[in-house]
Amino acid sequence: MSGELYDRLSDLFNKIGFGGRKGSEMNTLLKSLFNEDEARTALNLSPFAPEPPANVAERMGEDPDVMAKRLDEMADKGLIYSSSRGAEKRYKTIQLVPGIFELQFMKGEYKDRTRELARLFDALHNAARPKGDESSSPLAGGAGTHFARVIPIEKTVEHEIDIFPFEEAKKYVDEAETITVSVCYCRHEHRLLDRGCEYPDDVCLQFGSFAKFVKERGFGREITKAEAFDVLQRSADAGLVHTSSNTREQIDFICNCCTCCCGILAGVSRFGAPVRSVSSNYEVAVDPNECTACGECVERCQMDAVSLEEDAPRFDLDRCIGCGVCVHLCPSVALTLKARSEFVEPPRNFRELMEKQFAPK
Repeated sequence: MSGELYDRLSDLFNKIGFGGRKGSEMNTLLKSLFNEDEARTALNLSPFAPEPPANVAERMGEDPDVMAKRLDEMADKGLIYSSSRGAEKRYKTIQLVPGIFELQFMKGEYKDRTRELARLFDALHNAARPKGDESSSPLAGGAGTHFARVIPIEKTVEHEIDIFPFEEAKKYVDEAETITVSVCYCRHEHRLLDRGCEYPDDVCLQFGSFAKFVKERGFGREITKAEAFDVLQRSADAGLVHTSSNTREQIDFICNCCTCCCGILAGVSRFGAPVRSVSSNYEVAVDPNECTACGECVERCQMDAVSLEEDAPRFDLDRCIGCGVCVHLCPSVALTLKARSEFVEPPRNFRELMEKQFAPK
């Protein structure tokens, strides 16, 4: 009976998000995350709209007070999402990836529990790759609508181009009522596995209702808009890539990513053409009269899209994701981002993104 319960939970996560290949790795991870009562509750909770404990209790034939306590504990563990409507708390099931995975490591804890979860998620990630395919990343996608997109670093797009608001991180910072920052979950998971890198940790930003959840449940701390702009600046100076959900009206997060650890970028960096998986609407261009062939762009590019040939940079535009890292860090100001020939408008919101992602092919 227990095996069937976790199989059903695995099916749910693969339906609403990027769960992973069913099998022993998935079941072992789910059993470590959810006890049986929690697993049954997750299966009976809406994955779309938060609902009050009384609804779930009635559905499962349980005491409302017991259910309210269980749901609150599950939210504290990062297993479900919670929000408040006045004094009433509401809850919904969230995806395994992205969702539960990130919340397990956002506090930056070095505990036996987080080390074990890092090992179990890593085992699931490796099991999810098709045999002989080192490039697969469930969040990267291939053809179709992708989960994530790149937001160019501020002021790296050439001046004469009209930039859409959704292509500027500034828009989301300015509009947010609540902003939080947390430890980079991907980098922290890798540190727990003794595979960490030297990039900064405290650079993951959350916005709006998700930021309120992060603050209330202790997964991060609230910061001012000025502090958020400082995070973006520090990340750009470090050579990190701004990535976010592939939506335009509002976003839940801006991660500042590296190919050393980031689940999205590490996956697409192994593709022959990362531009077709995660990118902005821009690509790099060089002014040969200003370029000194210093090689800084070669060293800094997360996608290995640049090489130095005959004292001049050569750009592989199939690998350029239009992040602006090389432009921002070019000492001779010889680089800029120009518009790609094909413009792609992101889905309007998260619901539209999910509908496009999981629509029948």
